[in-house]
Amino acid sequence: MSQQSFQARLYHILEPAQKGDKSSRVFDLLLIALILLNAFAAMMSTVEPFHQRWAVPLYWFEVFSVVVFTVEYLCRVISCVHAPQTRVFRQAPYMKPWQQRIRYLFTPMALIDLLAILPFYLSMLFVIDLRILRLLRLTRLIKLGRYSHSVNLLLTVIRKEARVLFAAVSVLIIVMVLSATGMYYIEQHAQPSAFGSIPAALWWAINTLTTVGYGDVTPVTPLGKLFSGVITILGVGIFALPAGILAARLSELSRVRRDTFRKHVLEVMEDGSLTPHELGRLNQLREALDLDDEQANLLIDLAVENTRQLAGSQGMNFCPHCGNSLVSHPVSKVDDA
Repeated sequence: MSQQSFQARLYHILEPAQKGDKSSRVFDLLLIALILLNAFAAMMSTVEPFHQRWAVPLYWFEVFSVVVFTVEYLCRVISCVHAPQTRVFRQAPYMKPWQQRIRYLFTPMALIDLLAILPFYLSMLFVIDLRILRLLRLTRLIKLGRYSHSVNLLLTVIRKEARVLFAAVSVLIIVMVLSATGMYYIEQHAQPSAFGSIPAALWWAINTLTTVGYGDVTPVTPLGKLFSGVITILGVGIFALPAGILAARLSELSRVRRDTFRKHVLEVMEDGSLTPHELGRLNQLREALDLDDEQANLLIDLAVENTRQLAGSQGMNFCPHCGNSLVSHPVSKVDDA
């Protein structure tokens, strides 16, 4: 096996498994199990009796985990040159392999992989509080996002709507500062300890706008209570903005992906049949669009039913390619392709 083919195979094993790739599936399951065990160990190590009893096994398990995650990180850096152009190295086919690897080092998931191992090596060079080290070990849970289509879809939405979300957060910060300023001038004489300055009033503004309302800081003057009521109502709408933007965009993106898949299904069904080659292409499209088997098969069934109805209305009762009746024409599912 050549070096190029080895790196390509290594890339496909490290990436989330596609259907039929057993070695990649086994690797995914083992890595997910190791990440979950690391999170469990990090949490249990904060229980002092447990930590005192299992300190040595926990340490060696941490060493083993760091070795595995380090090897994984290095393998991803080595094999990243085989990533599709549409995923990592967009509009950069001219890059040399070493340039692509350097660019990969600064991608979000590569930084997360580095963060999963860096604290351990830093602790060998510098004196680090063990409590902080345990907390940083929990960041390895973020690595699970690589294996979740839902998380990837959410990250795609956040990336596409970054400007709108930034505008919504900017409005929230402006309203928060203005609210703290107004409450400072209204309540500063009645409650100098709680509203003695605008930064001190920001604590009240954060609690009120987020509708948490701990109750430790509340206005006592009539004007202050009226102002607080207005800000509370305003906070409900302002904090709902980012959630509404994400929900709308998620729904729209899911609909666009389903429509794209449905359009391709109708195109390949124009001749009244689905060949194994066409099913294979549809399966590749389904994986690229992150559609699950159930959604894809439902869209195929609807397209088949529409084709049969259209053929029946036109008086064509057989498949022009294989001669089978369209009413009983068998159609394989995309996960069988």
